[in-house]
Amino acid sequence: MAETESLLATLMSSGWRVTRRGRSKALLPDQVKRRYSRLPADVECFLGDLEACVNRNETVWFLTHNDYGQNRDGHFRWNEHELMCLDAAGDEDEDMDRIRAFWDCHFPFMFAVHSDYDYLAVDLNPEFYGQIVHGYMPEPEQPSPVARSFSEFVLMFMETFRRKPQYPLSLFI
Repeated sequence: MAETESLLATLMSSGWRVTRRGRSKALLPDQVKRRYSRLPADVECFLGDLEACVNRNETVWFLTHNDYGQNRDGHFRWNEHELMCLDAAGDEDEDMDRIRAFWDCHFPFMFAVHSDYDYLAVDLNPEFYGQIVHGYMPEPEQPSPVARSFSEFVLMFMETFRRKPQYPLSLFI
């Protein structure tokens, strides 16, 4: 997709470290793929082609196969927002079910940790399928829409580097 190539060029010229995988491999390990079996193809293709895509301060990054394939303590994990909320829920089964149900339908693909642990995710709910949403701690299950599709997000995100960035994408540059 020409837009994603333009986005990667824009990121690199803005000081981001972008490393491509060089060949297409599965983005998600089997257990994560089972949970998110209905990802939009453009999202999976874009992320699957990346080895790393991180800003110069290493405070903002796109998640890659390396992120989805590990859950090591001490590192910001791909499902960190969900894990923090589950931890805060304690033994409240109803809260834990609500948190899991939310994240079953929201696929995180980008993090910014310099602020309120912001994230961007793909909404997989049927009525909003493919929409890009923004959320942050302490209430990550209350996201706001950012773009109607990943393709629209890519164009909007490129614009944040060309002119005065607008919230919430300004958090991700």
